[in-house]
Amino acid sequence: MGLNLETLIGILVILILLILADGLRRMFRERQGRLRMRIDPRFRDAPDEEEPEAYNPEVIGSARVVRRGDIPVYQKAPEAAEPDVLPPTMMEPDEAVSEARAVEQQSLFAGDEPEDVPEAEPQVRVEAEPVPEPEPVPEPAPRVEQQPAVRQTERPREPQPVLEVIVVHLIARRGEPFAGGELLRMLLESGLRYGQMNIFHRHVKVDGKDQLQFSMANAVEPGTFDLDTMEDKTFAGVTFFMKLPGPSDAIGSLDKMLSICKRLASELNGELKDEQHSVLTPQMMEHLRQRVQEFERRQRVPSA
Repeated sequence: MGLNLETLIGILVILILLILADGLRRMFRERQGRLRMRIDPRFRDAPDEEEPEAYNPEVIGSARVVRRGDIPVYQKAPEAAEPDVLPPTMMEPDEAVSEARAVEQQSLFAGDEPEDVPEAEPQVRVEAEPVPEPEPVPEPAPRVEQQPAVRQTERPREPQPVLEVIVVHLIARRGEPFAGGELLRMLLESGLRYGQMNIFHRHVKVDGKDQLQFSMANAVEPGTFDLDTMEDKTFAGVTFFMKLPGPSDAIGSLDKMLSICKRLASELNGELKDEQHSVLTPQMMEHLRQRVQEFERRQRVPSA
């Protein structure tokens, strides 16, 4: 054959293109009779417009299958479309232009016709009456249970000024001073305890936390004792004294003081003397009791 392979391929391509072009032309011509412009029914009587033929959107032209190797044909979809129009399909340029003009004319005619605007009804302003706020209900106060009155703790009595002092001296005989160790032992056995002002005191209870009955000091100045060196020393005498007002049972405290003084005088071989350094006789002891009783009577008279 005089024709080579390239010439045959070129002839086949040209034939295929001619067949495709003829098919597309016939398809567009067939669809052109079915697609019509839709115009608003209000403008059917317009002199310059022709009444469109009946149009059925459900009728679609016959579709032709295009092979993958064929050259695709792209068409620009119309910009404006009616809401009820089917999805865009390929159409000829003349058909797209006609539909765009119809939409433009429809929009122009719609702008010339005045729209019916409903008259606005007069609004009646209703002012709401203020609702009175409910008065707050007072909450009941928490009930406070009355507790029994707490009895106030009795304050310790303040020390009253000393108005009178009952004094008894225990003096060692000449040349026979009291040994410190023996004196300390007898004082402790009698219930006296070393305490304030570095002297000995006797209370109703041994722990020393209640009323003071009487005290005992050194008869020699300055009248104090050194408990650390007391057992190594000797003493010329000691002095017992009871302050008034003092213990609640003043007579009982005086009798206890005189009893201890007589016992020490007997054990230590000493002498008992009054505050005037006179010998303390039984009559003088009774006189001391009378002084205490008289003092208590005077103390009770103002409060009676």
